[in-house]
Amino acid sequence: MPPRPASHSSATHLDADTRICALHGAEPMLQREHLDMLRAALEAAHGEVETILYDGRTVTLAEVLDELRSFSLMGRHKLVIVDEAEAFVTAHRGSLERYAQSPVDHATLVLRSPRWHPGNLDKWIAQVGAVVKCDPLPPARAVPWLQRRATQAHGAQLPTPAAAELVRRLGTDLSRLDSELAKLAALAGPGKPITTDVIDQLVARSSDEQAWAVQEAVLSLLQALPRQRSLFAGREAEASATPTARAVIDKIHELIDFSGQPDVLVAYFVVDLFRKLHLATMMKLQGASDSQIAERFRLFGPRRNAFLAAINRLDERRAAEFFDSVVRFDLRAKTGRGDFIRGLECFCASLPERLP
Repeated sequence: MPPRPASHSSATHLDADTRICALHGAEPMLQREHLDMLRAALEAAHGEVETILYDGRTVTLAEVLDELRSFSLMGRHKLVIVDEAEAFVTAHRGSLERYAQSPVDHATLVLRSPRWHPGNLDKWIAQVGAVVKCDPLPPARAVPWLQRRATQAHGAQLPTPAAAELVRRLGTDLSRLDSELAKLAALAGPGKPITTDVIDQLVARSSDEQAWAVQEAVLSLLQALPRQRSLFAGREAEASATPTARAVIDKIHELIDFSGQPDVLVAYFVVDLFRKLHLATMMKLQGASDSQIAERFRLFGPRRNAFLAAINRLDERRAAEFFDSVVRFDLRAKTGRGDFIRGLECFCASLPERLP
């Protein structure tokens, strides 16, 4: 059998010739997926497979090797799994290297562990199987994973915008995403697409997503080209706001009035955005690239594009002025000299006049 290189989870093919497989990393869902792939390949080649599961923290080397080398009473291929295998491998690395040089044909050994220490054992495993990293996926890779999972495991269609929305709301914990995906597929119906409307019915927005709802509206306002006069105080400021500023104010009230978010928290969302914009313009002044800025603030997809468009519109002086202004509104409210939301309304209504 030709050597097989150690590989990343997304590119690994486990087949019926696999005799040893190491699955390691902090994403248990990917470990389960690769184990299912291996089991399916073995069943296709050998029929029903006998599975034996051991706890690597307590099992002895003799127990594992005896199980691998003995034949099943029913003549089945054996799948011997050692969970939490880090300590087991550390204690018996030499013996496992010798076994990997001449494994039996009627059994497959799987070593599963959150952590793995590379060494010569990896080289020998690669000759007869694979060492598979199962690390958490970044958002850009979690989206296509979700789409494949929807089709293969749940018989549902998941368009890219809906998959991206799920990742934005829930993060990249694949087990949690898969659990929500099962509910969404049932709600959408067999073979039907899971739309963002379906997601809205079942999946609550995280605090991060609620923050982005306000920040996205403000960023849209920063990109508005025409200057339009607006007043700076009281109800006149709200009444004279441009249509884009009106959308920001509506989003602020939506989160407070309908989503139950405290006004202090919504104000923080706006202050935090201008803090980031100020820092980003300073980074740009010092020669940082768009990619470095996006990585610093963990931005991707539409968020990345909107944020970078805003800092390309601002210079460091104007970004500092905006940050100073919104902090002063926030300070006035916190010291009893104003109202959080009224201050935000006035600040957002004033922005178009102050844009370049």
